[in-house]
Amino acid sequence: MAEFSAATLQPGQTESNDQGERIGKSAGGRLVQMRRRRAERGFVVTVDAEPRPDVPAEVVTHEWAAANKAFDRLMREY
Repeated sequence: MAEFSAATLQPGQTESNDQGERIGKSAGGRLVQMRRRRAERGFVVTVDAEPRPDVPAEVVTHEWAAANKAFDRLMREY
């Protein structure tokens, strides 16, 4: 699997690969990633920011649809 390059991403832009993983730069310029978990089944969605009381900085889920929803939320919120 090819690695992503976040260096050229603009705010609001995302990329995905054939494994369903995604990377993007949020509206506020933060890096957001959705990766498959290696040791267990599922996905991890993270943002390179401190968590806020109403928005987590990391989401772990078994469902692809839930991971995509979390990715989209972090892209908007951060």
